[in-house]
Amino acid sequence: MTLRKILLFLFLIVNVFCYSQKISLYKQFYGSYDFTMLGNTLNLIQNGGNVPCDILTESSATLNIQTNQTVEAAYLYWSGNGGEKEADLEVKLNGIVVKSQKENYSYLGANNTGGIFSAFADVTSIIKSNGNGNYILSDLDLKEIIPLYCKNNVNYGGWSITIIYKDDTIIDNLVAIYDGFEVINTSNPAIDIILDGFKVTRKDNSQVAFLAWEGDNHDGIGEELNINNKSVFNALNPADNAFNGTNSFTGSSELWNMDLDLYELDNYINGGDTSLKIQIKTGRDIVIINTVVLSLYSIFPDATVEILKADNFCNSRVVNLDFEVSNLEGDYLLKKGIPVSFYIGDEFFATVETKKDIREKESLLDKVSFLVPQKYGDSFQVIAKVDDNGKGGGIVYERDEDNNESFYDVKLLKDCVIPKGVSPNRDGVNDSFDLLGFSVLNLKIFNRYGTLVYEHKEGYKNQWIGQDNNGRELPSGTYFYVFVTKDETFSNYVQLIREVN
Repeated sequence: MTLRKILLFLFLIVNVFCYSQKISLYKQFYGSYDFTMLGNTLNLIQNGGNVPCDILTESSATLNIQTNQTVEAAYLYWSGNGGEKEADLEVKLNGIVVKSQKENYSYLGANNTGGIFSAFADVTSIIKSNGNGNYILSDLDLKEIIPLYCKNNVNYGGWSITIIYKDDTIIDNLVAIYDGFEVINTSNPAIDIILDGFKVTRKDNSQVAFLAWEGDNHDGIGEELNINNKSVFNALNPADNAFNGTNSFTGSSELWNMDLDLYELDNYINGGDTSLKIQIKTGRDIVIINTVVLSLYSIFPDATVEILKADNFCNSRVVNLDFEVSNLEGDYLLKKGIPVSFYIGDEFFATVETKKDIREKESLLDKVSFLVPQKYGDSFQVIAKVDDNGKGGGIVYERDEDNNESFYDVKLLKDCVIPKGVSPNRDGVNDSFDLLGFSVLNLKIFNRYGTLVYEHKEGYKNQWIGQDNNGRELPSGTYFYVFVTKDETFSNYVQLIREVN
């Protein structure tokens, strides 16, 4: 091993992962959709060896989709050297300024040195406006900091756009975009990425694509890409060096220190599969996974939620909701653990996870309680959102992502009336000592001599109809009560009236 490679090896084994983000679902499209990717490197040549320490500030790539395909969404990713203080988070796409909407960082050296970053922006409007043609990514300027990275052969920069397009000849296809910023190297030599929540209906035309950074075509020692425990390779990407600076979408093998790799999945999945396991390994080379795009035919659940009832106790601001999560239009089970979040306006209050799988055409009942601040007054609207983690993100593929909400108008109970009399004659009027508006923790009833004749612990609603603790009828007369709620203690008299035969 040369001295230069020894230094690189030592640099990598002290890797510190800071702010790096695991690959997770960002966005999904279901129906008549598929995808393509374009992009380019800023490296003049593959890093390593005695090559000039320089980098471009712009490069270009071409979009060419068919006339029957229309752009639905487009997402720009760019990445390169630099930590939080050095990262270039503002670039131009065809002369239009694009600012990063989310970033990830990691550090390849000890003490937060050797920073690298990825940035993201939704550029759908730019791509829709320009259509097919040449795209130039410019003003990604890493020139000042590149010399710090050249000496360790980890200098890189580049960009890519993932484009989702609609094509009416495609039916029931899932396109799912996963992103993050996971580094695989000698101190973290393997990662697993599990994709699930679907059920494959046909394996033909299924594909998976990767946007990765820093791979080399000369340093594939111990490098593997496995899908469902099978080694993955194609003409551009050999089994022992999957991330090697190639672009499957153009056929180029000169995408220096960057990969846009596309693999057919026909030989790696089967109809009925409900998950996809991706494993990436390295023996020496750094590989940084930024984006994974999955395209396959599938069936899905369809989560909906409905708030059935809302109540609260007198003079309390705690709201109790009964709600139902359903999978009525889905054609695959809805796995347990689906988050249901509750909001008033845009303010989040609570999340409950479903406790069981919900099969097709089935529903599951549940409850939630939360305290509502005074600023919302006594009347407000509660919003329930299924497959929502409280931050606007979901965890499951669905047939329809636009039917996940339920709205319910709530009016808080105030100035509740405590009955002054009980006449248990079963006429439906004052038959019981009704305290349904209160959250009673304990109720005691005494006769006029101060003797305790009836007591009920937590959960009292309207059970006293003039009986003692043994269930025997008490005589008509004046009785005295004391009941305790979470916030108050109430005491007064109640008149027990029985009809005379």
